[in-house]
Amino acid sequence: MGKFQIIMVFWFSMIYLFPNPVLAQTVYNTQIKVIQAATGSSHIDPGIKNLVREIKSVFKYTDYRLIKNKKMALRKNQTGKIALPGNRTLAVTPVDMDGNRITYKIRIDKKQAQVFQTRVLLKNHNSITIGGPQYKKGVLLLNIKGDVR
Repeated sequence: MGKFQIIMVFWFSMIYLFPNPVLAQTVYNTQIKVIQAATGSSHIDPGIKNLVREIKSVFKYTDYRLIKNKKMALRKNQTGKIALPGNRTLAVTPVDMDGNRITYKIRIDKKQAQVFQTRVLLKNHNSITIGGPQYKKGVLLLNIKGDVR
């Protein structure tokens, strides 16, 4: 074997034995739905009809309007942000994957100041809806879906 062939064999064995950690990082496909919930009328956006069936048992509103729907492909400890009404920003960060559960750190900032922070443990391929800040004559609901394949 020539010197070039030995180098090529070494190079390919390094790629297969020690794959690039950047290429091997887990992608957390994250979807955020921002919903305005209120009482009064009984409107339900068609795009969230199935979701509203689930959350009506927890939240006692009659009017549900989808304000934003954003999909993000995030890596561990990478923060995705979405603008919320009222000069607020929602920041979502996947911080861990333990078995079949994803831990997300969730934060809401208003004018550069943190006003809310929590962590949620979410079963892979599922979603959770949390109550957010007041908005107009109701509240914002934040539906977070996580999917790791």
